[in-house]
Amino acid sequence: MILAYVFSDGRMRPVASAGADFASDAIWLDLFDPTPEEVAAIEKHLAIDVPTPEEMREIEVSSRLYTEDNADFMTLVLPHGRQATGVAQFAPVTFILVGSSLVTLRYSEPRSFELYAAKLCREPVSFDLTLPPTPEDVEAAGPDEDGAAPQPAAAKPARKPARPPRPEVILLGLLEAVVDRVADLLEGTAIDLDHTAKDIFQSSEQRAPIANARYKEMLRQIGRCADLASRTREALVTFDRMLPFAQLAFDRRKAPKELKSRIKAMSRDIQSLNDFAAFINNKTNFLLDTAVGMISIEQNAIIKIFSVAAVGFMPPTLIASIYGMNFQDMPELSWHFGYPLAIAGMFVSAILPLAYFRYKRWL
Repeated sequence: MILAYVFSDGRMRPVASAGADFASDAIWLDLFDPTPEEVAAIEKHLAIDVPTPEEMREIEVSSRLYTEDNADFMTLVLPHGRQATGVAQFAPVTFILVGSSLVTLRYSEPRSFELYAAKLCREPVSFDLTLPPTPEDVEAAGPDEDGAAPQPAAAKPARKPARPPRPEVILLGLLEAVVDRVADLLEGTAIDLDHTAKDIFQSSEQRAPIANARYKEMLRQIGRCADLASRTREALVTFDRMLPFAQLAFDRRKAPKELKSRIKAMSRDIQSLNDFAAFINNKTNFLLDTAVGMISIEQNAIIKIFSVAAVGFMPPTLIASIYGMNFQDMPELSWHFGYPLAIAGMFVSAILPLAYFRYKRWL
């Protein structure tokens, strides 16, 4: 599917395409799981080679960041799917800057794309970040009153921009939405870890061992958080590598200086998210060690109970074994109170070791 975003009445508006038929004046062409016909139409329209899904999954930097046919290709790993399944997944997404258009190629549905598209169509485009005026705009403006050279109409303040936005602006907006989404994922992971830590330490205060199913759920939750933190750090690495390349591409395209400051701010945000992801990774390791330690303590407690029980029953077993031999010359066989004395001896011999263990605080 191709979803084209065109500039109309000072705003960006989505235009759904029918197969390979799409708006040729679109500034943002969003290719979601495109068909071969749609890919061929985009390649013919923009004179570029769209990467295949296999090429998008390659991990070499030269395969993810490169310039070809006067177009800049940037592939990132983005999160998607957490709201629907409860578990975030990651998939590559390619951004292509070519001419006055931005092409996004994806085979997943990142939530950040949906949020940014809604924001882009809802808010007017910033006047300072529109495309430069064409010579026709300069001629239409006419000379100034003092006879100076004609100035483009778009250079004068206006409530709505007279020119469409630059594709670099849309690209940066998308990247900022993705960074916000990654931050939300890490914040949610930190909250989940806090709940898991509370469950682990509260369970240690209970005198009776907790159910095995509850411990298994704790370990599964820790594993999910550790996997998410690890995959998020992998995605942030692709951001770190992409931003310098994007800055060079912006310089070649003579993008506004404001975009450079936004790239620096995004780089600082990504660094802070990397540090936070490292903190989450350390916390998951700590909670994993704690959970395994708690399981070992409870297992040792159960084994200790069996060991004490075995020691406690050893003297009664010895007495029962002696008087169960039934030799003919055993003098106790003729005692009238032999049986009750043997039972009493068994009870006393069992109680005395347990009392001693209790005195030593082994129980």
